Amino acid sequence: MINLKSILLNATLVATAALPLAAAALFTSAGSAQAAALTGEFSFDGGKSKTQIGNPFVKSLVTLKKDSLTFTPDSIIQDSNGVKSTPVAVAAQTGSFLGFNSASIRDIISFANNTVQNPFLDLGNLPSDGDILPGDDTASLADGINIFTLTSSGYQITQTGANITIAVNLLGYFTSATGEITNGAGSLSFQRNNTTVAQAISILDTADGSLANLTFSGSTFTTSVPEPAALLGLGAVGGVMAMSRRRKGVVQ
Repeated sequence: MINLKSILLNATLVATAALPLAAAALFTSAGSAQAAALTGEFSFDGGKSKTQIGNPFVKSLVTLKKDSLTFTPDSIIQDSNGVKSTPVAVAAQTGSFLGFNSASIRDIISFANNTVQNPFLDLGNLPSDGDILPGDDTASLADGINIFTLTSSGYQITQTGANITIAVNLLGYFTSATGEITNGAGSLSFQRNNTTVAQAISILDTADGSLANLTFSGSTFTTSVPEPAALLGLGAVGGVMAMSRRRKGVVQ
């Protein structure tokens, strides 16, 4: 097994910035906050899309270069900032994820430069799981609501008989429609037939070399949920800090 690349992404700053928001929510009950958080798990694989009626469906595929991971086609879904993404079908949902049948997935721009397009997954719904037809409303897949933000990732290549398997680990956090954050993790995998690990490394080390247009599948799950006691404790600390600031203001 060859561990080729790993990254630590700047999205962790988003999680840190969210801490004041958690403190600001102290006046809500811990039970309601926990209920609003995304919890559970789901699997996903490449969806399909077509730009015109009568055209064949185009399957969502993945391409790996030495320092990047991209998905195609990315011309159907586009958010308000013009960032494009690729449809995936969501299956085997549990918990809060039962309400979604599709998602959009964005590129890991660069393993080398610690950058990624976030949200990495944007959960929503389509008339048919993961399939986009002309005229379908894709807004829920590009609204920045119910998302998985990627904070670190890496990939490994292993030999499985005459084929290779590329496994991409995913670490990050889910943000619900109400802004509740839960830690999350998962994996993404794809295969290339009749190839050895040495051959794959040689291809990736070549300028513009890639393992291209491969089908993929993956899964993600929540790894921790805010505890009511922790939220209440945070509330107590926030209240003490606020009182302390007010008292200092009176003295001064």
